[in-house]
Amino acid sequence: MKTALPKEAYNKNAHIYKILANPKRLEILNLLKANNEMSCEEMIKITKMSKANLSQHLALLRHNGLVRTRREGLSIHYKIVDKRIVEPCAILHQLRHKHMVV
Repeated sequence: MKTALPKEAYNKNAHIYKILANPKRLEILNLLKANNEMSCEEMIKITKMSKANLSQHLALLRHNGLVRTRREGLSIHYKIVDKRIVEPCAILHQLRHKHMVV
């Protein structure tokens, strides 16, 4: 019997799921989905994270191919690579409210 994906896909996907299992990174990705592109300064104002903490999360997301950057003068702007990456977050939110799961 065949599996739905090649075996190595499960290991690679599990690695990305671990990255997505952080609420701050989910917040960042959802912000980028909603706003298309944002600078660090814009994200700091909304998330209330320190610049150092935000930069660490963004570096991890960038290193793993989930966001890309564009430099404009001294500012770096971040953009989500594929907006579908945060769809499970919205689905789980809806399911939790629909079925009142904590």
